[in-house]
Amino acid sequence: MNIKDKIKKLLSLAESPNENEARDAMLKAKELMAKHKLSDSDFKKEAKLIEQDCDVKWTTDSGDAWMTSLCKLIADNYCCSASWRTPKATRTHTLIIAGFEEDVTICKEVVTYAVGFINGKTKILAKKNPRASEKTVKQSYAEGFILGLELAYEMQKEEHPEWGLVVVKPQEVKDYEDKLGNKNVRYKKAEFDPLAYMQGQIDGKEFNASKVIGVAQ
Repeated sequence: MNIKDKIKKLLSLAESPNENEARDAMLKAKELMAKHKLSDSDFKKEAKLIEQDCDVKWTTDSGDAWMTSLCKLIADNYCCSASWRTPKATRTHTLIIAGFEEDVTICKEVVTYAVGFINGKTKILAKKNPRASEKTVKQSYAEGFILGLELAYEMQKEEHPEWGLVVVKPQEVKDYEDKLGNKNVRYKKAEFDPLAYMQGQIDGKEFNASKVIGVAQ
């Protein structure tokens, strides 16, 4: 069995419903990829680049433009590209995830879970702080969460340097991303809630995507 076949077998085992087995197989696959200077795209040459609606929408007036930063951060760490479409004569933006099929499937699940997590936590925090509007709490919490999640990803890369080559975005995805030329979505900043921001940063650093995809990150 050559090294590529061995890695393919490990990647198959990484889809096991047994969380420990899946984690061990994924870690070993990533270790071998790094050792033999192989990347994720080396195992996806027959796969096609796809794009899917992430079922995440927001309006210009909602103040939820933080979703673009959140989704881009997650997509960058799952070998995908995040973009958004705004139909003419509307102020509603729809999130789009592009990449290889397996990556897109996982990325969509993590993004959807993260957005739902932020929305749910915001409602709880807003009830505890009636002086601040829910919009203020959500923006502050989301911005803190994004920073915390970014720090968490950086720590993971430091703890697992063997993942370096595996999490590199495939060139096909980079080329697709370059053609998009997404513009920043403008939105009016709400008042700042420092307590919500601090809690968001804590939760972002502790965010565990393995609950969603069944593999430790």
